[in-house]
Amino acid sequence: MQLTWTWLAVPWFLCALVLVAATLSATLVRGDRVLRIGTVGAGIGTMPWAVCSGLAACSPDAAQATLLLRLGNGPVALVGPGLLLVLLGVAGQLERHRWLARIAGAVGVTLTALCWLTPWTVDGVHELSSGIYYPDAAPLTAFHFSQLAIWMGIGLFIARRSVLGGGERRRLVRMFVGVLALGAVGITDMLLVYDIAGSYPIAWLPAMLAAGTAMYYVLRTDLLRPQGFDRFAAIEVLGFVTAIVIVSIIVWALPGAEPVMYALIAGLVWLGAIVVTWIVRGDDVAPVAQEAALGDLIASLGDVETEPAVADALTVLWRGLGIEVRATWVVTGAGELTEVHTGARRTWDPELAVWLAARGEVLAAGDLGTMRLGKLRVKIEALLGPAALVVPLVDRDTLVGLVEADRASALREDERGLVSESARAAARAFTYVSLSRAAAKERETAREVEIAEAMRLQASASRDDELGRWIVAAEYRTAAHTTGAGWSTMLLPDGRLAVLVTEAQAHGVAAALATAAVTGAFAAAVTTPDPLGLDEVLTSLRASVDGVMRGGEPVAAFVALVDAEAKTVTWATAGHPGGAVVGPIADLGAVPLASSQGTPPKVTLLGGGGDRLGASLVTATRGQVAFPPDMLLVIASSAVRGEDEQIWERALRERSPAGIRLASSLVDLANRRGTQAEDLLAVVVRQR
Repeated sequence: MQLTWTWLAVPWFLCALVLVAATLSATLVRGDRVLRIGTVGAGIGTMPWAVCSGLAACSPDAAQATLLLRLGNGPVALVGPGLLLVLLGVAGQLERHRWLARIAGAVGVTLTALCWLTPWTVDGVHELSSGIYYPDAAPLTAFHFSQLAIWMGIGLFIARRSVLGGGERRRLVRMFVGVLALGAVGITDMLLVYDIAGSYPIAWLPAMLAAGTAMYYVLRTDLLRPQGFDRFAAIEVLGFVTAIVIVSIIVWALPGAEPVMYALIAGLVWLGAIVVTWIVRGDDVAPVAQEAALGDLIASLGDVETEPAVADALTVLWRGLGIEVRATWVVTGAGELTEVHTGARRTWDPELAVWLAARGEVLAAGDLGTMRLGKLRVKIEALLGPAALVVPLVDRDTLVGLVEADRASALREDERGLVSESARAAARAFTYVSLSRAAAKERETAREVEIAEAMRLQASASRDDELGRWIVAAEYRTAAHTTGAGWSTMLLPDGRLAVLVTEAQAHGVAAALATAAVTGAFAAAVTTPDPLGLDEVLTSLRASVDGVMRGGEPVAAFVALVDAEAKTVTWATAGHPGGAVVGPIADLGAVPLASSQGTPPKVTLLGGGGDRLGASLVTATRGQVAFPPDMLLVIASSAVRGEDEQIWERALRERSPAGIRLASSLVDLANRRGTQAEDLLAVVVRQR
């Protein structure tokens, strides 16, 4: 190649240096891959044009200048598609218009090949008045050089119609409108191509300004979603440059060698450069910012017992990165999220949980523009909402929650590492808290079952007791979670019978413990050699029940003192649905069930009636009724009585001839009504 130095080539070489700097800046900044490809592609497409135009200006031979201009102008058709890719990526429209980017790329490649292989773009050259050669017009010349304006115009139209954030849209549109304006200035060189006017091309000036502007946006803004310096790309660039230098030295040292020898040497050098680059790169280990703070977080989460505490620890750590947490959600069911501080609930598509768990990375609003999301795009955009970041909390490939946060700029690589590692630690902590709560609930359930089973073993079977002149029959069947239905009978020293029947307004362990407290207080109250009245019993019980109520578990009770000498029942009911005196019955226990003849037994209700529990023992309803030997005292739980008082009285009248077997008869009748959600208890007292 014969070249003659001329200062007219200096602007082209300066333009090439600026283009190299802009391209290298996009190459060495770790960020969004698609945006980097578009930016680097536009720079690489322009560099051959600047270099070859400078060499053509130094060429004294028209044929040589033609070859150089064909070589340099071919990749110019790829600049427009590269900038279109950047526009669509930043505007979040790449996936929707991926077909358009493919068409632009195909057109650019085709025009590049036609420029290199045919005279349809650069037919020849003519000498300008300034003394340099410039391309002649050809059939595809105008279309080839208009690719920049065509694809940038389409990209700007789509970007302006997108839902991109206002500030970023204005910055983006302003940059590319400026580039388009510079391109319009450079297009005036077409007057030189068609030999209309002019003596020296000026396209290098707008190209250099555009390259400088692009370098500013790459280094100073979030155009590429920068994450920091890409040292691995730097190693690869260094290997590439080293290989070129080595090949150039070998070619210079071996003048006149065969082209095959040059190709073999270049291939071996390039292979060696690749191997060395891979060795130097080593393992790709993501850096983590503030490792000491991350270690402190992991250590502190070992003692955390609640979800809000985990969320607060994460918030404090991230605030050091300029990240403000908007909300922290935990997965509480299929398609349901719960905010750990406010308790607010929201529904979402479980398909998103699968996608986020599989991805397991920080999701930024800016990342969506170039991601392939398919049918999930609308759902993911709705999930982000006004938040700039969504961080999934994944533990063992399972999504346990997510964090919504804001940050003004893109996360750098080491900051992403810190967020990812701390999110993983928080996910483990949330799992631990959830498992601890489940274990506590299991322990509570096991304890509840144990107490219910003990109560069932104690009283589930029919029990007939003879206490002095009295026969007491009880039938009890516990529910899955006991409601604390219980009874106790004590024979007083003077021959009277003290009866207590309870029912707690709670379930499970709480009900069992409350009932045990009242039953114990009853036993203590009646175990005395002194004459005992109903008021003394109620006073003792009231003190115990007040203590239970302070724990939040009120107890209903029915208390009776049955006196054979006075033939009376003195009773009090506090919250309990009450009892009943049934009779007279001519021959108790001798008559078959529901086969009595003559006048039906009379039913006298003791208490409020119905199946609803009322006030506690603090307020008790008292009374006294006659209780001759041919009468039955019946006390039943709410579930046995039912809601209809008339049906209850009819059942007592019809089944009272069963005598002492009335207790089991009433419980069997209640059990046939349906699912047993409450304890079933019936107590029957009669004289022997």
